[in-house]
Amino acid sequence: MSYPILWHFPVSHFAEKARWALDWKRIPHVRRALGVGYVPRAFWATGQLRLPILFLDGTAIADSTRIIAALEGLAPDPPLYPADAAERRRALDLEDYFDEGLGHALRAVIIGTLFEREPAAAFDALSTGMGPAARRAMGLMSPLFAGFYRRRHDINAATVERGRVRVQEALDRIAAELGPSRFLVGDRFSVADLTAAALLSPIVRPPEFPYLPAGPIPESTASYRDELAAHPAFAWAAEIYRHHRGVSAEVPVAPADERGVVLTPRAS
Repeated sequence: MSYPILWHFPVSHFAEKARWALDWKRIPHVRRALGVGYVPRAFWATGQLRLPILFLDGTAIADSTRIIAALEGLAPDPPLYPADAAERRRALDLEDYFDEGLGHALRAVIIGTLFEREPAAAFDALSTGMGPAARRAMGLMSPLFAGFYRRRHDINAATVERGRVRVQEALDRIAAELGPSRFLVGDRFSVADLTAAALLSPIVRPPEFPYLPAGPIPESTASYRDELAAHPAFAWAAEIYRHHRGVSAEVPVAPADERGVVLTPRAS
């Protein structure tokens, strides 16, 4: 039997978008956590360097937004795109806004600050959900990986400070967009709600997030979390997780093909 395979960084909030969509639509799938050596594999699969990547019927799809679009076509029920055309455009516009205005900004603030003040905590967070070998490799390559990660995601003192402003703007946008239904678009859960909540997960840290880092929250992250905790959008994201994150559709299998074409169920 063939299942979709998701290549992901477990702690990544963009990967969480894709995982949540798979789980919301109850699509059985395999998850592969890629470690520090993901770059050549991602480039081999898609010609670019980003995760998550979903293998669907042997085709590699990169980018959480494109993955959700493909899943919406594969399994339109339950929907993430509103049926009404105007509401659908608004939901997709909000998805794009949160991707660009919240996701990258929050990563810069949290990881950039950790690299600067608590580098060991940064590597602990980034290797969450990976096996022992991947964690050891990240530790051995930590000086090189830190530089690569900063360059790859444009993380520096300026983008960290600008990120704080953009995160605040995104929280205000959520509060402004919410209707009486407590959804961002219309009267039901959509890709807009999923995206905003998933991209806030690194700071909200809802218990429903499937790969919470172990141990205490790093001091710098905890301080920033305290700054934002009183914002209405913070509580809203926790509420969305509580009511709509649901259960995992991940299945335990032993993949025989990196592209997810041939898969054999693992004996229980």
